[in-house]
Amino acid sequence: MNQTTQVKLLRSAIILGLTLLVCGHIVLAVTFASDDIGHQGFILGAALSAFGVVLSLPTKIYLTLLLMEHEEKTNPNFTRSADGQASRGVSVAHIRTATEEDAARLSDLARQTFIDTFADDNSEENMRLHCEATYSEALQLAEIKDPNRLTLLATHEWHLIGFVQLRWGNTPDCVEANSAGELQRLYVDKDWHGKGVAQDLMQAAMTAMQRKGNDVIWLGVWEHNPRAIAFYKKNGFVEVGSHVFPLGNDPQRDIIMMKSLEPKATE
Repeated sequence: MNQTTQVKLLRSAIILGLTLLVCGHIVLAVTFASDDIGHQGFILGAALSAFGVVLSLPTKIYLTLLLMEHEEKTNPNFTRSADGQASRGVSVAHIRTATEEDAARLSDLARQTFIDTFADDNSEENMRLHCEATYSEALQLAEIKDPNRLTLLATHEWHLIGFVQLRWGNTPDCVEANSAGELQRLYVDKDWHGKGVAQDLMQAAMTAMQRKGNDVIWLGVWEHNPRAIAFYKKNGFVEVGSHVFPLGNDPQRDIIMMKSLEPKATE
């Protein structure tokens, strides 16, 4: 039986299960409202509801897993946090490639995580100018559609909790590489700090660049962000230079860090 047939059968089972649930509730409601039906009505309603639950809930879970497996096999950029979990076993996040439908939620998360990270050390005006110029929904949509960029999202129970954005081109002179890619942004919702999500996103980013044939991954990090610098050093990045990062009207210094990769052929 092929996957398409399996999906159709599973969807039919879900519909049948929901129908039985509705019928069961109707029978029970009528039974409680009438004294003429008796125990038979109660037994019938309970049986219909029970069969409805058996058919619908497990089938829905299996159908979700089946569709995820299909996406992983057909989308070359799709990945799951299983890559990170295989080596660490910590994060419960699900990592997938962003789609155009994610632009609005990504815009909100990107803006909020940037504010949570840098608002205490920068002026409100400069933060506002940067967020307006960088994290609008329209710009996130354009970046998702850009063939020279890749955005990966970390989700948990369908909630967006982190993201990493990669781009290719405009490698600084201090980064020596045959083929380099930039880790442009990596942010995780503050409620999920320390739970392995950032590490899974980092692993997914490096894997994506290896599959693209890059031998170096590089990034820029604000010199006054010790938490991020320590995280990158822990992942094998070393400082190789610096550049100016304009935050609104404030020209700030970013440290440029890089890490060598072993290129991996696309599967």
